[in-house]
Amino acid sequence: MIVLIILGSIAVAAIIIYIIWYYNKKRSTDLKLLAESMNFTYSQKGDKSLMDSLSEFHLFSQGYSRRISNVLTGKFNLIPVTVVDYKFTTGGGKSSHTWYQTVLVIESDKLQLPRFVLRPENIFDKIGSIFGKKDINFETAPVFSKRYLLRGDNEEAIRSLFNARVLEYFKQHLGVSAEGDRVKLIYYRTSKRVSPDKIQGFLQEGYDVFTLLKIR
Repeated sequence: MIVLIILGSIAVAAIIIYIIWYYNKKRSTDLKLLAESMNFTYSQKGDKSLMDSLSEFHLFSQGYSRRISNVLTGKFNLIPVTVVDYKFTTGGGKSSHTWYQTVLVIESDKLQLPRFVLRPENIFDKIGSIFGKKDINFETAPVFSKRYLLRGDNEEAIRSLFNARVLEYFKQHLGVSAEGDRVKLIYYRTSKRVSPDKIQGFLQEGYDVFTLLKIR
């Protein structure tokens, strides 16, 4: 009986591993085909220089076992963009958790951004604010302030950047995250990978944010 249980457990584990392998392989194949159709370049694995260039962002500094894959690079509406699948792990042992998300990177001299982090606010952020962790809120935008955590060192510059149009956009698109630093902007949804058939829509969303934040 014990032997049968062990064999059954091994079989279940093997099936799960195969399903994950098949899903990842199909995703890579579909993204490669998409890249070709958009005249983008595709790389299954990101190189170290790309990871290093993104390490300035909060998202890419969290946890460990950080990995980039399925890198699509090209131009969208004449703006240089890169789309990557990114994963990292937090915690340890049975408490560990691996986060997967698709991230859009836009780099343009039309951006002059103060360093900021914007993401949906959670209960731990609310607790953190009690202990002095700064969250930039706007009296004129209570829904935005309730639903989002906005942080950065230069509060005055960030408040100037997040004008009424920007605040309204994020109010209408709850659940997204963005980070900025000088000429770079990243856009994503925490722990959500974008399916290949929705990548172009995802690019449009990020481009819309870019047009709101770029130099007028």
